[in-house]
Amino acid sequence: MALEQLILQIVFLIVLVVPPLVSKKVEHNIELFFLAVGAAGVSLAGLWSWELLKEALLHPVAVYQPGLGYLPIGITQVVLAAGLVFYAFRNKLAAWAEALAKPAVIALLILLLGMSSSVISAIVASAVLAELLGFANAPHIYKARAAVYGAFAIGAGAALLPLGEPLSTIAVAKLKQGFFYLVEVLLDVVAVVVAFFALYAYLTLKRVGAGGIEIEPYEPELREVLLRAARVFIFIFALTLLGEFFKPMAEAVAGLGREVLYVFGTLSAVADNATLVAALVSPDMAVETLRSFLISLVLAGGFTVPGNVPNIVLASVLKIGFKEWIKLALPIGLAVFTAVGIYVLFLAPHPPFIQQPQQPS
Repeated sequence: MALEQLILQIVFLIVLVVPPLVSKKVEHNIELFFLAVGAAGVSLAGLWSWELLKEALLHPVAVYQPGLGYLPIGITQVVLAAGLVFYAFRNKLAAWAEALAKPAVIALLILLLGMSSSVISAIVASAVLAELLGFANAPHIYKARAAVYGAFAIGAGAALLPLGEPLSTIAVAKLKQGFFYLVEVLLDVVAVVVAFFALYAYLTLKRVGAGGIEIEPYEPELREVLLRAARVFIFIFALTLLGEFFKPMAEAVAGLGREVLYVFGTLSAVADNATLVAALVSPDMAVETLRSFLISLVLAGGFTVPGNVPNIVLASVLKIGFKEWIKLALPIGLAVFTAVGIYVLFLAPHPPFIQQPQQPS
């Protein structure tokens, strides 16, 4: 990769992160901001093509399945459908507001949705959690904490099966492996991460409590439900462009070792992790490298709102800002990222559920 191109991509990384942190206007219109930056990056790099435009239009409204192509079950429709369903039952759900605010109930929801997200998809799991948290009788900061911890759990759990999220779908397709292959590669780490964030949510929410702060009633409006789906569409469209823009950087580090790739995975905090998988994962990749890289992507994806699908859904429904998400997610996220990195890089690099290759005698 040319030095000029590398400098341009580093500049764009800084541009993506800094303005939402210092400008309320940018933060409140982050979807449009990411769209503008993505379009500018693709234009400057001369990457526009009909294929890219088609992918950017399809990704928000369709899910790619190997052998079947794009299926019309995208994040936009799921967010819209979930919003309409919960809007229709808003009066009945309001009666459960007290129960939905209990730390034990929230922790159980995070555990169940995190471990089932690879089956029901990260989109559905996060939409359900977002709406239920919305109705919980608790202050905004209490819900925001629960949302961040839930997003980490759902993002990790969805990596186990191709149904969970585009990252796992593309990885399995590129590796030419079976449906349950990523379960064998990632289950030990994913199970611990999901259980940890469920327990951490319980302990944290129990400690901070939901009382003593004014509670704003959650009264979803039909206009807000429709607008939320439109904002999600724009966000995913923008991330597709950004993923294409950063793809050369990903290809440049492909052969630098799993330690470098683990750190490089933090790019998924602002770029589409499915595109990074498409750029780097191949059948020749060692299972230890694949394991550390995918884990890095799903954990770092929790750091910021655009980092992963669950973050986008939860932040949109609960109105969690870019700066607020980072403030809540980064301290615990970096701690878990470091601890898991030590585990997958040095203590247990090889998946325990896959037989070690026999060393020649």
